[in-house]
Amino acid sequence: MDLIDDKGRLFGTVNIIDALAVLLVLAVVAAGAALVLGDDGQQTNTDRQTTTTVAFEITGVQPYVADAVPEGPIDSESVAAVENKSVRPTEVVVKDQNGNLHERTHPRKQTVTLELTLNTTETDDGVRFEGEPLEVGRQLKLDFGPVTLDGHVTAFSPGN
Repeated sequence: MDLIDDKGRLFGTVNIIDALAVLLVLAVVAAGAALVLGDDGQQTNTDRQTTTTVAFEITGVQPYVADAVPEGPIDSESVAAVENKSVRPTEVVVKDQNGNLHERTHPRKQTVTLELTLNTTETDDGVRFEGEPLEVGRQLKLDFGPVTLDGHVTAFSPGN
């Protein structure tokens, strides 16, 4: 018995074109199943949900914005709590009429420094926040409930 007979049938029973069509359909079904049921890019077995204490600074905000940042637990997926909040006038550099530069406090704008507890993921590569590495200097946009602010990380230490 030949593998393909003179009529183009596989093992004398199935047409070779039909067999290839069935294999193509099976490959498409398998690829679709792998896409739907496969790894969705979420955390791996070595990833661990944790919290991280972060020093976060927001500069040049109006006083009412600084006042709107709540202290205590936050109802947010990313920010667990504001542990400590301090507000001071924003320092600016101004030029006098002779061209000399002077550091002065802004008459209105404020700098807010926060100690936050963030919901993070600890991976083999380090601490990640919202899928990206948590690093000093990283710009973040955080939702505190009544206000959303852009600022940067000045320090952090992993928690538990």
